[in-house]
Amino acid sequence: MFEIYLFINPIDSTCLQAEKEVLNFIENSTGKIRVNFVPVHNLSTVTQYLATNNLSKGDLKLRNTVCSVTYDICLYYTAATMQGKKKGRNFLIELQTALLEEKEPFSEHLILEVAKKVKLDIPMFLEDKELDFTKTSFEADQKLAREMSISSAPSCVLFSDHHKEHGLLIEEGITVELLQALHNPNPMIIEARNQMISKTDIHSMNKAALQVL
Repeated sequence: MFEIYLFINPIDSTCLQAEKEVLNFIENSTGKIRVNFVPVHNLSTVTQYLATNNLSKGDLKLRNTVCSVTYDICLYYTAATMQGKKKGRNFLIELQTALLEEKEPFSEHLILEVAKKVKLDIPMFLEDKELDFTKTSFEADQKLAREMSISSAPSCVLFSDHHKEHGLLIEEGITVELLQALHNPNPMIIEARNQMISKTDIHSMNKAALQVL
């Protein structure tokens, strides 16, 4: 078993690329792999987004707009996952592609178009988005991010049968090649893998300390 938690800001293009890398890794891997895309929305991720896109950190109206749009997308994504994690991921990536690559403005019309494209049950999707349970699920994701000491997006946490007691936290350079190297159980490459870890922004994480797992 190989488990991936990818913490993302849904309006950040670097996060979209990391999502594509993770899905590409899964498509070209054998064995059981579980993936979780976890939206993170807090003061740090908003500030990081503004800095990355050369936007004014002191523009309160802009900051509030970013906060509002990001929060709405997080709730829509959480609602979409209630119809299956794969459908939720498809919804998220299609929405991000429209927003970040095709430069379409965020709107309820766009949300509905994307939901139809990925074949969500629209009435159920819209109803689920307004449920208290959806907001509770979102808050649980934020707690998970805090438990795993996530300070930026994208960040990736890996757990596997080869790392039973500790997970690995990757804070930059999330690529297919890196994931393949970390996933490979062949003892012949352990030294090469350890050297890669030492040269990359990867940290060990004590699984026993994570109360949410």
